Amino acid sequence: MRPAPAAPRARRSSRRPPPRSRGSCAPEGGRREEILDGASEMFAEHGYHGASLREIAGHIGISHPGLMHHFPSKDSLLHTVIDSLEDRTQQTLDEVERLSVEPEALMQELAATWHPGALHVRLLATLAAESVSGDHPGRFRMARLRRVHENIFEQCFTAYGERGMLRRGLDPGFAGRALLGLVLNLAVREKTVRAMQGPTHDDGPVQELARMMRSFLSKDAVG
Repeated sequence: MRPAPAAPRARRSSRRPPPRSRGSCAPEGGRREEILDGASEMFAEHGYHGASLREIAGHIGISHPGLMHHFPSKDSLLHTVIDSLEDRTQQTLDEVERLSVEPEALMQELAATWHPGALHVRLLATLAAESVSGDHPGRFRMARLRRVHENIFEQCFTAYGERGMLRRGLDPGFAGRALLGLVLNLAVREKTVRAMQGPTHDDGPVQELARMMRSFLSKDAVG
């Protein structure tokens, strides 16, 4: 099993998320976290280019100068948001050995860490798609972040293959890329197709991820 790379360091919708309740006396550190949470929501919904600092401030319920006291530019806010994505990814990277023991561990983690409806996954999907633009300030960091997620899955599938639990002939790298691709696709689908469907459709995101996982495993591993 190859060692994991070090975690990285260094048409707009007409409806916006409802404004957060205005906090009158949030502590300095708490206000900064509040801004990051609000910016993450706005970037996930509208992308970096689709959300201005004034709109983010309005969503959070603070003044534009108040936001700029903490983040003097939208670029600095974006990079701090990406910092939080990298920190979360590092926590998952630290769990690779546990997730590589058996497919059931990764299956359970998919429903938690990679749930397509979770804010951090929607944020990853939106920024990763948007960063194909050459002028996106987070372009290379998002590409590297995506590769780390793919590598986490690839390491797990490599370990399963070494124990005969992977479908014969399946390339672990392809399986990792395909699984992350489905995660990001479902994050978009949850906000589009799923929003127009009734509750009777058997295509929930967790079920879809589980189906793909099972299709990669050997008959013995599936049971």
